[in-house]
Amino acid sequence: MHEDLLTIFICFYLATTTTIPFNSCNSLRWNQTGQIVAGTTSGSNANQLKNPSCLYIDNNNTLYICDQNNNRIQKWIQGAATGTTVAGDSAGTQGSTSTLLNNPIDLTFDNNGFMYVVDYGNYRVQRFASNFTNAITVAGITGSNSSALTKLDQPTAIDIDNNSNLYVLDMGNKRLVQWPPNATSGTLLISDHTLNNDFDILLVPNSSNQIYISDQDSHALYLWTFGASSQNMTLQTVNDSQHNSLNNPEGMVLDPYGNLYVADRDNDRVVMYCANSTVGIIVAEDNNSIPSLKKPVALAFDSDLNLYVVSINSNQVVKLPRI
Repeated sequence: MHEDLLTIFICFYLATTTTIPFNSCNSLRWNQTGQIVAGTTSGSNANQLKNPSCLYIDNNNTLYICDQNNNRIQKWIQGAATGTTVAGDSAGTQGSTSTLLNNPIDLTFDNNGFMYVVDYGNYRVQRFASNFTNAITVAGITGSNSSALTKLDQPTAIDIDNNSNLYVLDMGNKRLVQWPPNATSGTLLISDHTLNNDFDILLVPNSSNQIYISDQDSHALYLWTFGASSQNMTLQTVNDSQHNSLNNPEGMVLDPYGNLYVADRDNDRVVMYCANSTVGIIVAEDNNSIPSLKKPVALAFDSDLNLYVVSINSNQVVKLPRI
């Protein structure tokens, strides 16, 4: 008799109990007191950065930083006091040979461990083998800029898909081009006069033809479809009474839940656009303390969803632990 009643109770409980879905917008928070994980003051020593412009974090939580004005890429292991130069000259020498860089502004990795660097001042994209010992030009022609599809002019950002197709934001030519592996020229995907002051791109996951572009002229993020004559969506509004729109947005990153984050540079904050929302919410902002989040330009997550912010004001990378 008691067993029958227990069975009925369990069945009733299971039938009436529902699972509450995980709401990433309400559940994701970060400690506003950050930790400096790379950089001290502006300079070219191994513990310094000078106008850092990009950040990539690999599966081992190792940081790769575009140390733009030092013309080098710095590899920074978690907990290290100094970085190691893996591309360019450790002393900051500028150049156009295969071993040197000229204002590297963005980087990414493919699935085979190759590193791709946007060598802005040399109008090219360089690919480095996994041991970083040599580089080859995979997009553009060194020292030569024009509108020909074999060349680039002021390239500012790259992304790469699972087939190692490279996507290059060719800002000087107001276009987005795709460079397949071993290609000698790019394929035009988007051409628009508004693409003249853009600093980051981000492929849309699970889509073969859409991309986010951050635009400083219009202070907005755009969702574009390849081949389209205009944007699909604009993200600009922020839920904030004082600064209710973006101001010179730069670097972007997506979390595993599809939420989009942007470094809202001239508002000194990080803004999150929840999946399927067009109104941003502030997840981190500078509070005039140390470490500084002033002038954030690049973002990344580690494997624990801790948020990393690159500040060009302090020439540092700041880690905001997830809480």
